[in-house]
Amino acid sequence: MEETERVEPTSVPACVPPRYKELVEQWGAPIGVEEARNRWGRLVAAAEDGAITLVTMDTTQSLGYPTWAAIVPLDKVADPGRCPVWPLTSARPKLADVIADATQFPDGAPQIMTRHRRPVVAVVAALTLVDLRPDGERIEIDTFLRKGGTITLEHDYGHPGSTTPEGDLDQEPIPERYIARAKEPDGREIGQGEGDSVAEALLRLWRPPAHMYSTEPPFHDGWGNRPDTDPWPDDLRF
Repeated sequence: MEETERVEPTSVPACVPPRYKELVEQWGAPIGVEEARNRWGRLVAAAEDGAITLVTMDTTQSLGYPTWAAIVPLDKVADPGRCPVWPLTSARPKLADVIADATQFPDGAPQIMTRHRRPVVAVVAALTLVDLRPDGERIEIDTFLRKGGTITLEHDYGHPGSTTPEGDLDQEPIPERYIARAKEPDGREIGQGEGDSVAEALLRLWRPPAHMYSTEPPFHDGWGNRPDTDPWPDDLRF
């Protein structure tokens, strides 16, 4: 097997879009499609060991901005059984097509890579990794449901924002989102995830890490909320 040491990128975009800065800080600068193709075996092996590699494809002529994808372990995909599949040997020469299929808006989907028909890693839109919790325990959906747990999905329409009569910002815009909540058979909520789509919300379904709980006043649940207070004051309701 090829070595799996960290791959140092040789092609880095001149500027990092703000939405990707968190990923670059965590996983390093992205590499280009050609470099990813040349190092395909090493990058796949690294992903199997838990590493994530960011890959950027220049689409500025057609879309006006670069498209970012990521080669990731399978546990970063919410429902790999429903995703398109590529044999590793077929994906390498068509990597640009694989990335396009993973990132195409609004119909992009994770692309599963297989070796001898066995899923090994995935190529996903890099944005699906933004805001993934760095610690805590990811809830394995299939196992959780088989044990009697339930997962509910909600859609929050957000808020368009508002201004005062003088034109000053009065309410920050709140983007719409999907929320997944995991509850034990007794109804106790033990995890939640949010995202721009149902798949992203499920992908981000985590139990909060232990350090997020408070056992001393003021008490907080695992998500930083006080159960005895209303998080939406009357003047912010809509």
